[in-house]
Amino acid sequence: MDAKTISTAAVFGALWGVINFTLSPYIFRLTHLPIFCDVVGFLTIFSALWLTRKLGTGTLTGISATIVTLALRPAAFYFFGFTAASIVVDLLVYAIGHERFYGKKSPIYVIAVGTVAATVAGLIIGQFFMNFKVFTQVLTWTALHAVGGLIGSIIAIPVIKGLEARLKEKA
Repeated sequence: MDAKTISTAAVFGALWGVINFTLSPYIFRLTHLPIFCDVVGFLTIFSALWLTRKLGTGTLTGISATIVTLALRPAAFYFFGFTAASIVVDLLVYAIGHERFYGKKSPIYVIAVGTVAATVAGLIIGQFFMNFKVFTQVLTWTALHAVGGLIGSIIAIPVIKGLEARLKEKA
């Protein structure tokens, strides 16, 4: 892993962690939905992966975000669900191929990968970190995270397309 990959993952992970610390609690208190953290998380992971297109970037972004989140809020162990989701993103994008993932069919891939990874995060968080008594509550929590991953993925698509257009414009 080169310095560009490490620094990109660290910057996007820190961004995710700080937004998770500053804005996410207020939005969660207003809505009682876990969607915003998914949106921020997948937007940052997909942006970091787009910049580097290297295996490990998604994982390192998630680990960086987890470290920042736990440093700012030491009891936020639920964030390990997002760490797992970032690993899932990294592995799925690698399996698809970075160039193919960000190619012509990228919206389909981004949406599918983001939704699957957010589902994993929701399942881990719901099962291990929430005090749910019934498995249907875990499934509902998982579905809410899947929606957050879907929304975050949809938002990531025009952001990445805008970055691509800007880079082409500068070249």
